Amino acid sequence: CIRDRILPDQTNLARIDQLERVVAELQLEIGALRDEAAFRSTVSPSPIAAADCDANASYPSHYITYDDGWALRPHDTGRSPYELKFNIHNQFRFTNLATTSDSFEDAAGNVHPTPSRNDFDVNRGRFVVSGYAFNPQLRFYTNIDYNTVSTRPVQLLLSWISYRFSDALELGMGLGKVPGTWEWNETSRFTLGTERTMATTFFRPSITAGVWAEGRLGEHVHYHALVGDGFNTFSLRAAELDTNLAFSTLAWWEPFDGFGPGFSDLEQHQSLSLRIGHGFTFASNDSDPIGEPGPEQTVIRLSDGTRLVETGALAPGVTVNAFDISLYTVHLGVKRRGVSFAAEYFLRWLTSIEGNNALPVNSLFDHGFFTQGGIFVIPQRMEVYGVASYVQGDFGSGSEFGAGVNWYVDGRRGNRLTVEATRLDDSPAQQDRTAFVAGSSGTLIRVQWWHFF
Repeated sequence: CIRDRILPDQTNLARIDQLERVVAELQLEIGALRDEAAFRSTVSPSPIAAADCDANASYPSHYITYDDGWALRPHDTGRSPYELKFNIHNQFRFTNLATTSDSFEDAAGNVHPTPSRNDFDVNRGRFVVSGYAFNPQLRFYTNIDYNTVSTRPVQLLLSWISYRFSDALELGMGLGKVPGTWEWNETSRFTLGTERTMATTFFRPSITAGVWAEGRLGEHVHYHALVGDGFNTFSLRAAELDTNLAFSTLAWWEPFDGFGPGFSDLEQHQSLSLRIGHGFTFASNDSDPIGEPGPEQTVIRLSDGTRLVETGALAPGVTVNAFDISLYTVHLGVKRRGVSFAAEYFLRWLTSIEGNNALPVNSLFDHGFFTQGGIFVIPQRMEVYGVASYVQGDFGSGSEFGAGVNWYVDGRRGNRLTVEATRLDDSPAQQDRTAFVAGSSGTLIRVQWWHFF
């Protein structure tokens, strides 16, 4: 005991009290460090105790923690500049589609079934691996998709390597999104309701291999620009591509409080948050060596849902085998105190249209929009919302009107239950994941639990 070794005068007693307080604080700190070491020992090798360390001692370079995903992180990025992170994204959905007709006849005269649905599915399951290597600025990302709604239940969805030079510039290369439109460029995790809108599904580009740049210019302007193989070359091999490249950019301005991710104002912005932007995409599509439509062209549809390259779509017995596509979009978003509003307008030109015989037209114009808004009736927990979208073109029009409720289970985006009802009329869009079927009309009910961890 310190008191037994020092004469008990007033000066020494004051000094003793001071030393004992220091000792007590050190004991608390040592206890906290031991608690942390005990926790880490359950998920990673325990570092050597401080008392046993010396200049030649070794200790684990990494530890495991949870930070919106399981992360293997270095203790010292200078000593070991590597990080690995794992995430699971799962979108489990019940779909009930009651169509008003069992089939629809497209512009080419073909009859296609438009069946009703009543099923459970994993619409989007994702196993995501990300991190950095060699340098914290050299990043990688790989997204493996698993699902029960497509012909490929497991497939590579996205994969890239990027280098971040500054807030203003990050260069990427690999398999990524053609940015084109706002709702498409946002992750599917942050849609307002269960899905992207019908209009977005109809107009948007998709995924391609390419190179891109993204970043923030100053405090308020953001951009994403890409040069890639095509408008939608996802899963295509080199032998199935033409020699033309696609060009796409999306830029937006956030003049006030940061808009944040997605469309719901989960963060409860106390001041007005505004987003204004536009995008442009251009791609030229040639025929294959024997004059047939290339695989890149099969995703483009007319405003009644007919595939553009369907024989007879524009003229009896004639097949379109080459065309250019230009897509321009403008968008607006507002968030404040749990209330949100978003809208996007689409303008699409199909030009230089060619076929294996004469065609009555060489260009087509389609346009449309979506608008949606939500309000939290219980802050950061329950949100009610409404959605509408519309497509108009030379071959007709289609629309959707829907409403739903979001329940954020624990107040965060990564755990959400959604119930939604939508009225469809003559949908021009088709995609397995969304439940939109070209030419269908009816009532669509979707109940979804989505989580990301």
